[in-house]
Amino acid sequence: MKKRILINALHAEEKRVAIVEGDKLVDFYVETAGKEHLKGNVYKAKVVRVEPGLQAAFVDFGQKKHGFLQLREIKPEFFQRKVEGNKRPRIQDVISKGHELIVQVEKDERDNKGASLTTYISIPGRYIVMMPGQEKVGVSRKIEDREDRGRLKEIFSSLKLPKKMGFILRTAGSDKTEEDLDNDLKYLTKLWSRIQADSKKTHAPALIYKEQDFAVKTVRDYLTSDVAEVLIDDPVAFKKTKEFLKKTVPWQKTNITLYKEKRPIFGESRIEEQIAKVYERYVYLPSRGYIVIDKTEALTAIDVNSGRSRKEEHIEATALRTNIEAADEIARQLRLRDLGGLIVVDFIDMESSKNRREVEQRLRDAMSPDKAHFELTAISKFGIVEMTRERMRPAYQESIHRKCELCAGTGVIKSDEMVAVSALRDIHVHATKEGVKGITCRLPVDSMNYMINTWRKDIDDTEKEFGIPITLTADVKLLPGQYKIDADLPSPVKEHAHAEQRHQRQPHQKQQPLPAPELPEGAPEQPSLEAGPQPAAQPEQKRRRKRRPRRGKKGPRKEGAVMKEGEAAPEGPLSDPIQEGI
Repeated sequence: MKKRILINALHAEEKRVAIVEGDKLVDFYVETAGKEHLKGNVYKAKVVRVEPGLQAAFVDFGQKKHGFLQLREIKPEFFQRKVEGNKRPRIQDVISKGHELIVQVEKDERDNKGASLTTYISIPGRYIVMMPGQEKVGVSRKIEDREDRGRLKEIFSSLKLPKKMGFILRTAGSDKTEEDLDNDLKYLTKLWSRIQADSKKTHAPALIYKEQDFAVKTVRDYLTSDVAEVLIDDPVAFKKTKEFLKKTVPWQKTNITLYKEKRPIFGESRIEEQIAKVYERYVYLPSRGYIVIDKTEALTAIDVNSGRSRKEEHIEATALRTNIEAADEIARQLRLRDLGGLIVVDFIDMESSKNRREVEQRLRDAMSPDKAHFELTAISKFGIVEMTRERMRPAYQESIHRKCELCAGTGVIKSDEMVAVSALRDIHVHATKEGVKGITCRLPVDSMNYMINTWRKDIDDTEKEFGIPITLTADVKLLPGQYKIDADLPSPVKEHAHAEQRHQRQPHQKQQPLPAPELPEGAPEQPSLEAGPQPAAQPEQKRRRKRRPRRGKKGPRKEGAVMKEGEAAPEGPLSDPIQEGI
């Protein structure tokens, strides 16, 4: 059945591509304006940090986040120092901070990770991929027929290939002639010459080559011999696509049409309905079975269930029918959602080894049209298939969705009863803290009703036990599953200030004169404190007196001054500061 490519590029905020086979959506691709896509762009970059522990470097290529460049992604020609003998190179020995490189974005930024970069540049054309500096020629793995591979290698060898250049023939060029491939080769050679010239003129960090426009890239990668029609609803995108095809395949007549109907381009064939279901968790099968798709941080788990499928005579036949339908749908969902990384599929258990092999082969056949590279294992004794798949595009779901405020991305929230119980526990915890003067608890309306109707007595008992008021408030601004508790705690700063004020307001006790010591008969009379300072102070007593650190300039104690409470009396008689020379 012939395919059609529908390109919806009217709105710059979101551009979409749908590949339809009959009335069924078989592939879907989206680019959003809020998330810039860098994959395929070529930059002149500068090394800003070398990490020996990771055997990688972080490079500045003009974006907010630095790119991540591993040692294995650095071509030897970029090494600053040659490696002696057969030693394994270390990144700290071959490059250093400030070194400039020509890099290409291999993977876009994802989560908190910066873009992954490589110096092994590849420039895709219509039928050929050029790889400067690699010196190898190959054929796409999707072309499996030996005769076709041999014929294409002969055509390649007859072309005048530039030196120090590697090439891979794409699947789209499997049925093309030598002339078609030669024209595409000339286009790529001119493009690489321009990239080299621009790299010599600019200083890092700088963009040297930008990947093709959204519509142009779609036609370049997906326009194959089995595509009957291409519809584009944006005049600008339509014009760019026509110009690209004139440069690459001027002799080929392609049915590319500007869509001018009033009805939206995705309005036909129930495409919008199918797109709306792309990210639903449950996907239903024709036999009334279904598959469940759950994405985790480490892997994607797909579970196959028979559901209400009861048409077959016995359990084995029902399992086989459901698994075969699931294999086709799983391959389609992997393309639509662009699921990458490790994928685990739990098929319905089957006793017959023949049936298991049939399901495995059906899954391989359904995955074969996928442009992404994949590997899968046989069905294990537990009915599980493990596979890995290359992620082709940025994560569409992450670019158009944000984390839910209710569940914080978990997909579930606490019930009203559990919210009330959790709030009650926190109230008791806050009540046990020292110095708490009161507690205010705010809950959603439904949770508050449950709290008052069920736990009112417990709240009263807590108030009596700890002697503090507890206020319950229904807050319509709180989302279901949330609650807030505010405890009236004493402020350490304020308490300190109050203590100082209390100390200042406290009246001073009148200092009583110290009793005169008993002296032996005939000894000279010692001066008393009430008599004021005496001029004749002994030098020995003066040297023994402990001097306190001076905090600002304070004058001498006046005569008759009253000592503060708790202040120690000075040792020995007081001396006159004037006579002492102070």
